[in-house]
Amino acid sequence: MAVATARPRYRRPGFTRRAAAPIMAAVAMLAAALAGTAVSPAPASAIAFPIVSAGGNHSCAVMPDETVWCWGSNLTGQLGDSGGSSTVPVQVTGVPSSLAVAAGYAHSCAIDVAQNVWCWGSDAFGELGNGTTATSVPVPAQVKGIKAGQVSAGRDLTCAVTITQQAECWGDNNYGELGDGTTADASTPKVVKGLTGVVAVAAGYFHACALLKSGGVKCWGSNTFGGLGDGTTADSDVPVQVTGLESGVVAIAAGADDSCAILTGGDLKCWGENGVGQLGIGTFASALTPAQVTGLTSGVEQVSLGEDYGCALVGAFSAAQCWGDADGHGQLGNGSFDLDVAVPVPVFGLQLPPTGAGPNLPEQISAGAHHACLVLFSLQLRCWGQGIFGALGNGATLDRAIPTPVIGLPGPAGSVNEVSAGIQTGCAVTAALNAACWGDFPGDGTMLAMDTSAVPVQGLPAGGVAQVVAAYGGCALTTTGSLGCWGDNTWGEVGDNSFTNQGTPVTVKGLSKVQAVTTGGTHVCALVYNGGAYCWGDNFYGDLGDGTTTERLTPVAVKSLPSKLAQISAGGGHTCALLADASATVKCWGLNVAGELGDNSTSNRSVPAAVQNLSGVVQIALGNAFSCALTSAGAVSCWGDNQFGELGNGTTTDAHVPTPVTGLSSGVLAITAGDAHACAVLNTGEVQCWGYNTVGELGDGSTVSSLVPVTVSGFASDGSSLSANGGTGGFTCALDNAEQAQCWGLNADGELGDGSLSLDSTVPVAVTGL
Repeated sequence: MAVATARPRYRRPGFTRRAAAPIMAAVAMLAAALAGTAVSPAPASAIAFPIVSAGGNHSCAVMPDETVWCWGSNLTGQLGDSGGSSTVPVQVTGVPSSLAVAAGYAHSCAIDVAQNVWCWGSDAFGELGNGTTATSVPVPAQVKGIKAGQVSAGRDLTCAVTITQQAECWGDNNYGELGDGTTADASTPKVVKGLTGVVAVAAGYFHACALLKSGGVKCWGSNTFGGLGDGTTADSDVPVQVTGLESGVVAIAAGADDSCAILTGGDLKCWGENGVGQLGIGTFASALTPAQVTGLTSGVEQVSLGEDYGCALVGAFSAAQCWGDADGHGQLGNGSFDLDVAVPVPVFGLQLPPTGAGPNLPEQISAGAHHACLVLFSLQLRCWGQGIFGALGNGATLDRAIPTPVIGLPGPAGSVNEVSAGIQTGCAVTAALNAACWGDFPGDGTMLAMDTSAVPVQGLPAGGVAQVVAAYGGCALTTTGSLGCWGDNTWGEVGDNSFTNQGTPVTVKGLSKVQAVTTGGTHVCALVYNGGAYCWGDNFYGDLGDGTTTERLTPVAVKSLPSKLAQISAGGGHTCALLADASATVKCWGLNVAGELGDNSTSNRSVPAAVQNLSGVVQIALGNAFSCALTSAGAVSCWGDNQFGELGNGTTTDAHVPTPVTGLSSGVLAITAGDAHACAVLNTGEVQCWGYNTVGELGDGSTVSSLVPVTVSGFASDGSSLSANGGTGGFTCALDNAEQAQCWGLNADGELGDGSLSLDSTVPVAVTGL
């Protein structure tokens, strides 16, 4: 896959790119990859932003400090170390300072600052180019005899553009995909025959393509479905001309059995296999020559092909769109896990806001086998799709149908990956993947400590925390899927089969492969990989969903839910789960006195019941006695208790089914719900809140409650983390667009973490000690 940058693009204030960063070299090629078709840019003197490449079941990135990081599967050493698979990024050791990286299906390659190529991982067909073959090579080795400006890692092959503008390939050659006129595998680089003036190369699964200085495109290798674009289905072990693309092309991409090209002006054309709509041409018929991608006749700046799907950045402000096979993993990023589409559809949250500017616009995109990743203008990385082995880099192995932040990469001092506002406690996951908390029960061995600044949570693996949630204490999820909780244990919410309060984390009994955790204060729930949902603690109203109202000191399975779930959220006395089905169904259980279960009744439920009049949901958030949902259209609806305006619809009338929040019909990136207030992050970076506001939890500089959303004063968020909660009153925390934690509202026990006590704040204040 390949990308082109045709014009200057928006950057957040203060963002500048040093020198002619890599994407401006050669034909402005950006690093991107498919599980095997990573195209990396020609090196330049420095890079000013991360470059990401999505592979088979892993991903890699090169950072502005020229270090290389990979995450996901490490079964063949593709992460560049001898350890196991990792759900968070690990630094590749043994490779010099680098300016480009390419993740293949089961191997990875990088170009260092001296334009040497280094590869590691699977070498069964010689795809590492070091003269040998091996099952697994976890240590980067230099590819001998080549200096390169761009590298592309395919399924079992690698291709590069040399500094003399030749194309050279090595590895598997069963279909002639090395282009050297033979079908013999090669463990060292072989010159592709008949090509000169090569400016870019794209290696697919069993074929490859080259972009020439003339603007023409030639391809070679497997052609069973027309991936070579010459109008035939005959394989070729030497390059053949793509019909109609003799000139005028500025970028190329190669997928499993398909290929694409961006023409001058941004017109996108694709060819090859199309059984699941991977060409994006509006039909499911294969094309032996280039065909027009529906709706993308201009403005396309980047394109990347995965295994039977594709993604592109479109327009001067780069909206992200994908098409093809959703495959049950959600790799189209539009909130659907299952629906194949034959035309481009928007990736959730990555569209141009009305202002024409925002922190969530994409800089670069890369499609892997069944997952995709991108770099935002805010310099953050986000991935979506199949999470097996941790390819999304978010600390879990759960599939995601919308973009999720990659955690644990190098960041600015004090940067935070996640923040959580509890009831008497606030917590954060630091950039170093440690947990720190403030307020009461901070997890440092004390109980009602009223810590006014963040302190480290004790007893957790250093650098191994993926998620933390706060309440009267908290729970921390590790990157290996274990779960530890601490704090008040009146209802058994610590999950250690006791009622004993805990000053430091203790392991929740009977759970492994935990993917996510949520707490409502007196009960806790978790998602288990392909194992459904489990809950424990207070069960007076059926909060745990196990068909009883008996409190549980250890986790019990929630009844009548499928094994694969997208999200779970706990409220004051109820719980909801978002299913990973075609309709994005939401089911809720527990207390329903105000209609917070959304089933058009006020009857409590001890087992899940479907929320009515709701579909296309991508996120749920539960308050004390109300619930909210965010849809793939960026719209917010809420239901349940509304005595303080927590439904945001301009009234104080309870609703037993979802009702739209006033003014939030589109453009919302994330939501959260607290005791009696809720908040949303817009794609402009603005945060809006509504509901109860006696201690400033709406953050608008007042203590006046609001029945409709009001803007948080002087605050801009990147949408990566937002959390609201509270008992009497409440407080809210969020990450700003510099990834710094800020909170506002109640501070009776140091909940704001700003170094003060009993000084509530009606506007955001910075958490100290992180």
